[in-house]
Formats: sequence, C-alpha cells, structure tokens
Amino acid sequence: MRWLAWVLVLLVAPAHPSAQAQKPYDPKDFKREVFKTRFEREVQFRAAAIQVAWSAELLCDATTEIEPFVLWSLGTVGRRLSSDDLALYAEVTGMDEQWRVVWLDEGAPDELHLGDVVTAVNGRKLPTGGMRFEMGAILRGASPFSNDDQPFWDVVHQARAEARTGKPMVITLKDGRQLKVDTQTGCAGSVTATGFDHEPDRFVRQGSVRAKIPANAMLEARARDEFRWLAAFGTYFQASEKAIGKARESENVATAFVVGKILAAAVPGAGMVLTAMEQQAERTIAVDSVVGSADLFANEVVAAMGGDPTAGWRLNERFSELGLKVDAVQMGAFRLSNAKEHAQRLAALRAAQAKAEAEAEMAERRAQEEARRQPLVLPPR
Repeated sequence: MRWLAWVLVLLVAPAHPSAQAQKPYDPKDFKREVFKTRFEREVQFRAAAIQVAWSAELLCDATTEIEPFVLWSLGTVGRRLSSDDLALYAEVTGMDEQWRVVWLDEGAPDELHLGDVVTAVNGRKLPTGGMRFEMGAILRGASPFSNDDQPFWDVVHQARAEARTGKPMVITLKDGRQLKVDTQTGCAGSVTATGFDHEPDRFVRQGSVRAKIPANAMLEARARDEFRWLAAFGTYFQASEKAIGKARESENVATAFVVGKILAAAVPGAGMVLTAMEQQAERTIAVDSVVGSADLFANEVVAAMGGDPTAGWRLNERFSELGLKVDAVQMGAFRLSNAKEHAQRLAALRAAQAKAEAEAEMAERRAQEEARRQPLVLPPR
C-alpha cells in the first residue's frame, strides 16, 4: 500500500509557490491587447500617410506643406466605446482627450517630444472630437452617428495652406511655449483611417480633401510597406483628374502611372535604366478603372521609397484568405494580376538600377586605382 501513501501525500501537499503566485485571468486583458494594437497601427498608418505624401509630391497636381509629426486624441473615438472602455483605452495607451504627439519625424523641432500636448496651431485652438449624424448611413445599414474629427483637420489644413504661402507653422504647447515647425511639401489633402471606424469596411473619398481607408484594411496591415501601400492608395485619390490625365502618355494604355514614372522622379539615377524597361513593360499592363490605377500608383510609391512593391498584392491576398471586406481596396482577379505583373516589373527595374549603380561605382574605383599606379612624372628643371 506504499503507493497509496504517496498519493495521499501528493493530495495534501501545498501547491508549488509559482502556481500559487500565478496571476488570475483578467477578462480585460483581451481588450487591453486589442486597444493597444489598434492604437499602434493607427499611429503607424498616420505616419505612413505623411511620408507617402512627401514622397509622391512631384506627382500630385495640388500640393501643400505638411508637418513632421502626428497628433492623436482619445476624443476621436467618441461614442464608439463605453465610458469603462474609454478609461481602459486611456490606461493602455496613456492617451486622453487632449491632442498629444504620438509620432515625430527627424525634421520636428528638438523641443517637441512624444506625449507633449499641442493646444493650438497658428493660434487656432485645436477642437476636441465631436459626433456627426449622417442619414445616408442608415440606408447602408450602418449607424448614422460617426466620429467627427473634421474640425481638427480644418485647423491643420488651414495652417498647411498658410505655410505654403510662406507663413511659418507655429504650434502652441500646453505649457504656453510656441514652437516654429519646419514643414515639407507634399500632396494636398489627408488620408486617414481609424481603429474605431463606424463603417470599417467602407472606403470614402471626400473630393480632394480627404480619403478614408477602411479600418479592416488598416488593422490587417503589419509591415511598414503595407501601411505605406494603403496610404499611397488613398493618396492617389488626392491627385486631381488633371494630374492623372497628364500621366497618360502611351496610346492604348489606360494606366495612369506607368512603370518607372515615379522612380524616375523620386530616385536619382533611375533614368539610366528606364528606357529599356519601359519599352518592354508599358504596353503589357492596362487597367481600365481608377482603383486599378491606384494599385499601380501605390506599388510605385512604395518602390520609390525603397520598399517592397509586392506589399500591396500580398496584403490583398490576406484580405481574401480572411474574408475581410475592404471596399475599393480589395482587388479582384484582374486587378490582382495587373498589380502582380507591375510589382514584378518594378522589382526588375530596381535590380537593374542597383546593378548599374554598382557597375558605375566599380568602374570609378578601377579608374582611381589605375590613376594611383601611374608613375609620377616630374616637370623638367
């Protein structure tokens, strides 16, 4: 019966200290992770939208000056969360209803730091988030109430326009300090997305002022190039129809931005290899819709920024695998085929450019080495 004694010992023995100290399950932990993820991805997207606007500036018919930072406020969430969830969101992110700096580019003032509260831009007070009633949403089966941060963007857009005319952008911090901001020229308008979108599957274009990327698309993005691709897709709709039309240079090609045009404008030295690549590729890709042209525009912007031009169609394949609804961002079979072909051409173009640059650098080194080997000839006395 010795085995029975051991069983009794195990039953009455105290639990291991690590087991006793194990943290009990908190049902709020899941929400904490969700809130943290949504906040981080929204900030990543907002930063990508600014970087894309700068990079695509040469291709946009309307341009403006853009600030090198991102502001975010819990007030933009509005009625999408209960009071308890808002408190939990604030706990996880450290945010509140003030407009705080959540991302900084290296061009931002040295005195500006993450977490700083900005109260005004060019002397105009930044309003807290509000709500908007949209009757048309009822017909779509969505809530008629949505978060309305347009008053915030009105202040920002006005300050950007003033900077375009030469007036410096000046921000006021909560402690009363005023900082002059060096802006950079980029595409006009704004591309936005929110983790608490009341219609998370809907793409919205508000003329040349704003384009809203569906939350479902933004929240599924992971890599930097995927955020940039989505931001570039929306930026395409900020370019005027006139600018799109000017890019149609080849007959029988409906693509608004054909292979290499963005790289030629944005990457020094790309012109060395464009001609041969264009002869091979321009007439092989044709897209008959604006959204299809936006796919290719986004591919080229990402490539011009040194990223992976395949990021967009790979992201779209995930949308399909997961069954996500992302409205205009979702590619059908024809668009996906064209996006893949275009991305592969861009990758080949970048490889050819890198090879040409490497060969030029090697030739220069050989010339320098040959010059060092030449005997020194002294002038006659």
